[in-house]
Amino acid sequence: MPSQILLAIVLGLIVAVASYCLRFLTASGALATFLLAVVVFGLGGWQWTVPILTFFVSSSLWSKRGGSRKAQFELLFDKSSRRDSSQVVANGGAAAVLVLLSSIHPLYDLYPLYLGAIAAVTADTWGTEIGLLSKGATVSLLTLKPVDRGTSGGVSENGFLAGIAGAIVIALSGYFWYADDRTAIVVVIAGTLGSLADSILGGTIQGQYRCAVCGKLTERRRHCGQRTQPYRGLAVVTNDVVNGACSIVGAIAVWALAFV
Repeated sequence: MPSQILLAIVLGLIVAVASYCLRFLTASGALATFLLAVVVFGLGGWQWTVPILTFFVSSSLWSKRGGSRKAQFELLFDKSSRRDSSQVVANGGAAAVLVLLSSIHPLYDLYPLYLGAIAAVTADTWGTEIGLLSKGATVSLLTLKPVDRGTSGGVSENGFLAGIAGAIVIALSGYFWYADDRTAIVVVIAGTLGSLADSILGGTIQGQYRCAVCGKLTERRRHCGQRTQPYRGLAVVTNDVVNGACSIVGAIAVWALAFV
């Protein structure tokens, strides 16, 4: 309805501007967030908005926590803690498509799939941000051998548990609108599976590079002022691509667990 679209524009502006001022988002990220908010709230209302807003606020706060301790990992990742437009699309693009499809075909219950997509990116983000602050061991999900914190494909015990906690929070954020314990469990499992898929893709096909100066693995094409050398994976498979796949796996996992 026109009134809901108008409210979506107002709320989208508030969230985008506030997030830019708080340095959660870059200018392009703020624009993408505004457009995403208009689509999600304008077409879905609070039912669809609360979960993705929960993801965005909680993940932004976790990304800012322990800034000084995380500074050493900053140059290992392709992007900084301020999300740009491609990061916003990677994390929320699949969710926006599900909102759009639900508005076109309201007879199909796509809400659990939507929650699965958001639970997956929340589990991944919480796991990464909290895992970086963890003092425990980080291991490769593929080989179970120790790796440096911040390595793509690495998982720590605290990070894994934090990911599950993030998926639980998303399941609870939408519980008022579906109120089914089985669906809640499915969303949590799907979110966890999506996060694990992210780690597997990050440790296999995501582009990784080695710095010729310090010898560290990084997602960046330049490190220590020099061009890095390809180490593994495909150059076209960036962290944003992996995050997008993570959300899609979360949605598909809900469908497989609940409807097949």
